[in-house]
Amino acid sequence: MDKQRRHQAAFIGYALGSGRQYTGKSMAKAHEGMNLQPEHYDAIVGHLADTLKHFQVSDEDIREVEKTIGTLRDDILYK
Repeated sequence: MDKQRRHQAAFIGYALGSGRQYTGKSMAKAHEGMNLQPEHYDAIVGHLADTLKHFQVSDEDIREVEKTIGTLRDDILYK
């Protein structure tokens, strides 16, 4: 799980414009064969939002994160 946490933190930072290089697989390639459905995606986004709320991130910033991550939805679902 530590490796997964580091990887997800690096990806989310990259996706939100941290400027750090992301060297992982594309979203489509990373989720290939998983056949993730909308309810899976929604659960992960919900967990992310809850985590951000826990760390007192503003609602406006959380909405911006959800919007940005949402651009990757089609690369994640049904692969």
